[in-house]
Amino acid sequence: MAHITRPLPTITQDSQEFWASTHDHAMKLQRCDRCGRFWYYPGPVCHYCGSTAFTWTPVSGKGTIYSYSLLERARGNPFEGDVPIAIILVRLEEGPVMMSNLVDYGDGDLAVDAAVEVTYEDVTDEVTLPVFRPAAR
Repeated sequence: MAHITRPLPTITQDSQEFWASTHDHAMKLQRCDRCGRFWYYPGPVCHYCGSTAFTWTPVSGKGTIYSYSLLERARGNPFEGDVPIAIILVRLEEGPVMMSNLVDYGDGDLAVDAAVEVTYEDVTDEVTLPVFRPAAR
């Protein structure tokens, strides 16, 4: 693994299963056993009905760009060597919105409502980040 200078997520008891699933390149999210809705970011209770009963469930990894920003300058920032960086909010097919990055994109791919699919960036032996790329056409 390369020398990492950017901040990485802290794996907590609540998020451990999520990070294990991304490490396996098969993302899972919590799905409420009461109301049936998925939520993200991992936590101990359903974001919609407050139930503490949930199941870690595989998700499709498909979604659309809900919003985006293109970071073109990062002077003095841990991401300085990585610009430009496409920061996106993805609305997953299952409902939740998650922040990530768009990778392997070309002109016209960074747009609201553009279809995307998850891929994985193995950053360290412990952390694999879910990132997105334009969906296969």
